[in-house]
Amino acid sequence: MAKNMSRHKFFKILAYIFILPTVYLLNRMAKDHKKFSTTESEYRISKPPQGLSINGPIIISKEENQTKIFSSRCTHLGCMINKVEGNEIICPCHGSKYDKNGIPTKGPSIKALTKLDFYTDEKTKEIVVKLG
Repeated sequence: MAKNMSRHKFFKILAYIFILPTVYLLNRMAKDHKKFSTTESEYRISKPPQGLSINGPIIISKEENQTKIFSSRCTHLGCMINKVEGNEIICPCHGSKYDKNGIPTKGPSIKALTKLDFYTDEKTKEIVVKLG
């Protein structure tokens, strides 16, 4: 004979059936994301040209003996910047513009581009940029 179940007990069982696996999967996804995103990678370039240039995931600003390297991700929504006009870096998604120092000159972006650490490999004379 079937026993009547209260509404409260029914929803409690339903919560255990759906919420616990969901919490487990979200926790697992977060751990996997952390595992893959903490690996530090390097990007190598040789002899960047004078002025502003884009080389894959980085933007290079080189003037005489001073070199600055930025991430090519726009600080507005993370679009990949792929355009340089004169002394301006331009995001194709929403039109944010940055100067040669990575400072926004036109919105919607209000944050400067992320500056990346780099060093020169003495053996190969390549610039090694840390992307992590």
